[in-house]
Amino acid sequence: MNFTLLIAEDDALQAKLLARMAAEAGFQAHVAADGDTALAELRASPPDALFTDLRLPGADGLALIAAAREVDPAMPVILATGYATAHNAVEAFHLGVMDVLFKPLELDALRLTMKRLRESLAQSRRIDQLSAQLAGHAPPPLMASQAPAMKQCLNLAGQVADKALPVLLEGETGAGKGVVAAHIHGLSPRRDGPFLTLNCGALPASLLESELFGFEKGAFTGATARKPGLLELAHGGTLFLDEINSTSLDAQTRLLQFIQEQRLRRLGGVKAIDVDVRLILASNRPLKEEVAAGRFRQDLFFRVNVFPIPVPALHQRREDIPALAEYFLARHGRALNPAVGGLAPEALALLAGHDWPGNVRELEGVIQRALVLAGGEVITPADLPAELRPVLAGERPPPWPAEATLEEVEAFWIRRVLAACGGNRSQAARRLGIDPSTLWRKLKED
Repeated sequence: MNFTLLIAEDDALQAKLLARMAAEAGFQAHVAADGDTALAELRASPPDALFTDLRLPGADGLALIAAAREVDPAMPVILATGYATAHNAVEAFHLGVMDVLFKPLELDALRLTMKRLRESLAQSRRIDQLSAQLAGHAPPPLMASQAPAMKQCLNLAGQVADKALPVLLEGETGAGKGVVAAHIHGLSPRRDGPFLTLNCGALPASLLESELFGFEKGAFTGATARKPGLLELAHGGTLFLDEINSTSLDAQTRLLQFIQEQRLRRLGGVKAIDVDVRLILASNRPLKEEVAAGRFRQDLFFRVNVFPIPVPALHQRREDIPALAEYFLARHGRALNPAVGGLAPEALALLAGHDWPGNVRELEGVIQRALVLAGGEVITPADLPAELRPVLAGERPPPWPAEATLEEVEAFWIRRVLAACGGNRSQAARRLGIDPSTLWRKLKED
């Protein structure tokens, strides 16, 4: 991915350094030596991101940030300053800057900032592309994974996709077995046929057989017309049966007969119907244990266990959490909060560190909730559930809340500048533009 970065910096040596660091991070950098030139370029050819000094000849950094918001409200902005007053900090953060860097710039901090900026832009572009695909009803891309356990799962899925064999997916509830089933169907020669699903655990035994096999008119009270079952409707395609361990023994008997013969009779019917359908089954409990407990037929187990594929829980594939979070943001963002275009790195770190007992389904719910709560352009740790954001000892305090007073903001900014100066109060006072005695008094008040 290619991204452009407009650098507004009047110091020639500083501008050269910033351009070099931007190029190392993968940006195509454009340098403007004064605020008016930067303002003109910003409006004539909007960049993907803006890096600006606070004080510039002509328009200052705050004016550039305001112009960037007019051109593209989602444009990320980095502000560099050697004059860190609380008033300017309040105005900059209210204008939505991504970060504020102190001068003289530290190379390691600058590299990290450039890296985070590019990652943020890449994330936003991926989410935009996913949103466009979903809005256009395009088929989702075939699954990919960075996690070894999931790579093994997908490798097995690819090997069996074009074979006329039943597949058994085993894994925890919410781990994504339905997505793996759809992935297998998408790789198979049946990809243009129907892909139907049925959660066997969601239906009572009295309804499950009629849903699977269909029924004839008059087969039972209320059967006023013939209705084909899902096995018949999935002819030429794939039927995914989730929670197969929840089926009754009677339904298991009929399913076993169908697998053996590839023929079925509707309830109340006498005519056998030939059906060409690929079965993918899933269980949220080990079927061997269900067989041992007498809840699952052993002969059916041998029929469906021809090609078992374990689907790992989400905590076993943490490498995939960022991509899944982006997908769910793209999937639900348009309806719940179109202003949100990404996730802050701190939020992604919290998502990656959670154990996810509810697996992928729980992650989807967390992203939906965060979209509703998010007040900015990215999901932040504050938008996540409390159990995902424990307070850690020594953790740097977050930026002030929206209802903070100017005194509270000033106290926060003084602490931040003092920390950046390694506790040197004289240096901090110079950066803040106040007298050391004033700094001492404000620290005592805080």
